Amino acid sequence: MTFMRLFGNVKTQKIVASLLMISVLSSAPAYASDATAGVVAMLKTASVANDKATFDTLLKTALDTWPKNRIQILRSAKTISETWMSQAYLDELVAAKKAEEAAEAASRARGIMYYLDPELWQGQAQLGGSSSSGDTDEQGVSAALSFERAFGPKWNHSLNLKFDLARSEGATTRQRFVGQYEVMWKPWTDIFLLNFTELELDKFSGYDYRVVENLAVGTEIFRSANQSLRIEAGPGIRISGVEETLQDGMVVPAHTEKEFLGRVSSTYELKLTDNLTFKDRASAIFGAQSTTLENWAQFSARINSHMQARVSFEVKYDSLAPIGTAAWDTATRATLVYDF
Repeated sequence: MTFMRLFGNVKTQKIVASLLMISVLSSAPAYASDATAGVVAMLKTASVANDKATFDTLLKTALDTWPKNRIQILRSAKTISETWMSQAYLDELVAAKKAEEAAEAASRARGIMYYLDPELWQGQAQLGGSSSSGDTDEQGVSAALSFERAFGPKWNHSLNLKFDLARSEGATTRQRFVGQYEVMWKPWTDIFLLNFTELELDKFSGYDYRVVENLAVGTEIFRSANQSLRIEAGPGIRISGVEETLQDGMVVPAHTEKEFLGRVSSTYELKLTDNLTFKDRASAIFGAQSTTLENWAQFSARINSHMQARVSFEVKYDSLAPIGTAAWDTATRATLVYDF
């Protein structure tokens, strides 16, 4: 006997379902994407209990409550139990997919504006404070910008820019910029190809600049409603502009180093609650002359539909750091994030 059948006839069940929806509304966050998550959870519960009457009632109530999220809710319901979906709902999803494909084709027809239109990119801006140790020990300002865009179902582009600046006793003690650009192509369901490019300008690292170019093959190990893990690995090249140094009383002039490498990286995301998330990115670069390990972890707490509070920790190790610089660098940041 399922929990809804305890309440007797269909009319009573509809009243109970409506009360359940009210409880979801009262406890849900202000933004609809997470509010509907509670409904999806109840639909799953009804499916597991083999209670189609409750499933149908909850689905109809959810569609009436969040009309702007109608297609999203229908897609979630189809994933849970397609056989319980009415033909009208299934036809609506087919029509929605055709409309999306037509809109994508029309957007592509605009030429260069298809790629540059800012309304089609998802962005985040961060600003806050940072604390670091390693080559320098200080507190400073941290800023970041990130952009992400899906070009159809198979292509995804992401751009991340980070800047740290700190001063101690009137002098600049940290000045670091990192830009990363990723292009992901997903020709198959579980396997993707990735082009990763990174530019690092760190005034106190012993390098004028470092550029990494990497081509990788990756796969998504798992993905659920609350967490996901992907890994990728492949060859690449690193070009480093080494600053002039003094070694054993001899001046070593500035020079450029080129190194072929293998890079392995992973991205793990975890949804702890509707408002709290955790993300971790780790990478290892194995070159002919050196090894670089890097890990970046962050906790994000959503304040409203556009604002988040974020704390992140970054650690980096270079086995062949230039003379006079530390092999280990760490940075801790507390920032406010604005989604746009």
